[in-house]
Amino acid sequence: MFFNQISTLKKSIIIASVFLVIVALSGYWVYYITFHRPVKFKHEKKCTIYVTPETSWEELDSMLNRCFKLENNLAFERIAKYKNLEKSFKPGRYVFERSISANDLVNTFKYGRQTPINVVFNSLNNLNELAGKLGNQMMFDSIDIQRELSDNEVIESFGFNKETFPAMFIPNKYQVYWTDTPMAFLKRMKREYDKFWNQELVEKAKMLNLTPIEVSILASIVEKESFVASEMPTIAGVYLNRLKANMPLQADPTVVFATGKFSVRRVTKKMLAVESPYNTYKNTGLPPGPICIPSIQSINSVLNPQKHEYLFFCASVKMDGTHVFAKTLRQHNANAEKYRKLLNKKRIYK
Repeated sequence: MFFNQISTLKKSIIIASVFLVIVALSGYWVYYITFHRPVKFKHEKKCTIYVTPETSWEELDSMLNRCFKLENNLAFERIAKYKNLEKSFKPGRYVFERSISANDLVNTFKYGRQTPINVVFNSLNNLNELAGKLGNQMMFDSIDIQRELSDNEVIESFGFNKETFPAMFIPNKYQVYWTDTPMAFLKRMKREYDKFWNQELVEKAKMLNLTPIEVSILASIVEKESFVASEMPTIAGVYLNRLKANMPLQADPTVVFATGKFSVRRVTKKMLAVESPYNTYKNTGLPPGPICIPSIQSINSVLNPQKHEYLFFCASVKMDGTHVFAKTLRQHNANAEKYRKLLNKKRIYK
């Protein structure tokens, strides 16, 4: 009798244990289905959704259904309802490239877990080009950023003036968010500028008797003088030699900038006579600001110039973008005459 009772008790414990295991597994299965089972893509295994502040829940729901198989997906519906996604989703750019659970999908929009954008720019002609580039990638319009870029109060708040402001933008690749405001982007650029101009680079500039802004101004001229990277330090050295000798830079790109005739293939005497603080044929020293947004390569060329005695250079008759350098005006005039004859022969007069 006693042993029968023990046997019955053991059976009860085993049955209860099995029952609890089944309940636990069932609970885990429900939990997994609800929170972790991947939601399937509808067509392509990549989907990008843009949500603006004006996007309605119906529009977001429609975009989600175009990306994912959400029809009759009770898990997504219940979680979205429980977390009040209809009234709490955030604007942003959301890119989905791999499977995601219903719970994570809801949380992505509820907490604004955006996918960053890579904004990449190298040398640019001016800030308007930068505004156009940003307007194509960001939520704000190019006009919005142009407004900030031309606002004197904004410019002065960053420690620049209208002429020197392009120096604040260091070309590179930056991760930003689609919803960043123009001011947020400008503040980011100022932080990157301060990070770039570390103590070591500031000291290098001082050794050249230049400020960081002046380095950028000279780098912008080097940038426009040559696209041959190996020549940039040599050209930077020529201009630094001329500055030390208190000679006008006589840089053709500054004349092109001053006249606004960016498509010319030959700088004319009439262009050289233009009255402008940017005309380095008429003014000694550096122009008031950069004539473009110079690349890091150009900036480094100025900070690490080639040491030599050249004071002059002109385009090579090879017409391959390279230059010939000279120490004396006599040598330079001979080189320049060869190039002028070549332009005349090719009937390039302007």
